[in-house]
Amino acid sequence: MATGPDVDAFLQTRRMTLRRLRPSDVFDLQYLGRNARVSEALLDAPVDDIASAAALVEASARVHRERPGLGVWRADDARGFLGFFSLMAEFDPREVEIGTRLLPRAWGRGYALEGGAALCGHAFGTLGLPALVGLCDPANRSVPPLLARLGFRPDGTTEQFGRPALRMCLPREEWRGVRRRGQSVAGTSRE
Repeated sequence: MATGPDVDAFLQTRRMTLRRLRPSDVFDLQYLGRNARVSEALLDAPVDDIASAAALVEASARVHRERPGLGVWRADDARGFLGFFSLMAEFDPREVEIGTRLLPRAWGRGYALEGGAALCGHAFGTLGLPALVGLCDPANRSVPPLLARLGFRPDGTTEQFGRPALRMCLPREEWRGVRRRGQSVAGTSRE
């Protein structure tokens, strides 16, 4: 049997492997989508059944074909499935949105920051995108500080899937890697 790199591998971080979604991932995606703690703050519908999970796998494959470098990637650590990360241009082909959905076992452990930094590096260094956008439910207290540590700035509000959304933006020229807690985008500490 031949060994070598996984043909679907996308990014390797310190603790995670991100790879393309496969049809065999539908059960893990469904499991993630059925977790009430995960789905309660989503702007879109949860991927909580086999049909919606299969549709996500197919949509990601289509995006990979049509816009190489964008898509949805499964995230695994040494214990297995964590969730997924994404770079998608769903509503405006000129605007790429960064996203993640992780199981609660990954929350508060830096996985979202680690994967987000890897995607920002890919988006700006490999793809040369001019900016990234992050959207979240305005009541979500975790996502805005996470995006701020990546350098995203508040950029008003918008609507996604008929729901209000907080919008944050990171221009390529402002990408500097992960910032320390409390460090502003300009590089000085908040008072």
